Amino acid sequence: MSRTGRGNVETMVRDYIKKNPELIISMRMGILNVSKLSRKISQEETGYNIISIRSALNKIFMENSSADTVHIDRLLSESKITLQDKIMVITVDRKIDNLNFLSATYLTDSIVYIVDETKNKKLDLPKNAVIERNVSSLHIFSSMEIVKTPGFVMKINERLFSYEINVLQLISCSNETIIIVNRKDAIRAYEALMNQ
Repeated sequence: MSRTGRGNVETMVRDYIKKNPELIISMRMGILNVSKLSRKISQEETGYNIISIRSALNKIFMENSSADTVHIDRLLSESKITLQDKIMVITVDRKIDNLNFLSATYLTDSIVYIVDETKNKKLDLPKNAVIERNVSSLHIFSSMEIVKTPGFVMKINERLFSYEINVLQLISCSNETIIIVNRKDAIRAYEALMNQ
């Protein structure tokens, strides 16, 4: 198969990055070795010149490192972020009546409730309920602009990743994002999102 022209190399590299989004995170953190990645791509995608691949990578990373990141950082800095302890996550296979919950996510075969422990002292849960305790939630209220801004949730994950914080659950709907982390990581997670 003949491959000619710069546009084809750039298109291939963009497709490669879309399939490997962790590369964008590495690039934004400044830890990506472009030469090594160029060699890797040229081995996996045969028929492309390594110098052209490196050139395409540099162009794409220059695009990704400027305006979009600044815009997303601004949106996150303007968001209201609250941290809440004394919560638990309950996963069940059917709706629970009379449950005072903060959030309910209806999945194909289960429902995930985020519950304030202080408002639900006595719970009548099904025997097969899975309960996660010792967790905290970070609730992010943003402007409606995030709905049309690609990369907002990725930026949140990048920040938490850079602090070595594991996200247990993430719910994003419209301009609200709820993140569940281990309680021991809650303060650091809050700092990761607040620090600019």
